[in-house]
Amino acid sequence: MIFNNISNFFKTSDYLPILNAVLVVDIVGIIMSFNGIIKSSYLQKWYIKYKNNAVIADVLVIVFGIIITRFFYTLLFKKFNIVYFILLALLIQITHDILFYIMFSLVPQNKNKMLDFFKKYASEVKEWAIIGDSIMIISACFLASLLANLSLNSNIIILLFLVYLLPYILNTY
Repeated sequence: MIFNNISNFFKTSDYLPILNAVLVVDIVGIIMSFNGIIKSSYLQKWYIKYKNNAVIADVLVIVFGIIITRFFYTLLFKKFNIVYFILLALLIQITHDILFYIMFSLVPQNKNKMLDFFKKYASEVKEWAIIGDSIMIISACFLASLLANLSLNSNIIILLFLVYLLPYILNTY
């Protein structure tokens, strides 16, 4: 298994494998949630209620986290090491989760439906939210590094297939 270097902030060709990896991880999470493997009634309700908006929010926050990781990795390290990359991504993701929790906790109830939903989700899963997000970022980094070995054509086909699957998965329950 060859882990391709996805740490170079200036290598824009890595964005598609990163997006694909995060989509795969999110789709697996949705399937696990709908099948009771992930025990959270609010996570299921999140995808049932917000569907594509939920996927967009979940996927892009992880993609942005990886982009921020790439920026700092490029400044801090000279050679690619998947373990160091993932550790930095975890630091950024956990920091984001804590700051996001503080932010949405400060927003008054009934000002934003999605943030109100996050409050209920956070009260249900507590620290498991950070653990779940950590599993997603770790998985996405590994998978993106592997997908970066594939051609642009292959990654486009993967993206199209994943986007095609989403409506069917989101409307299963």
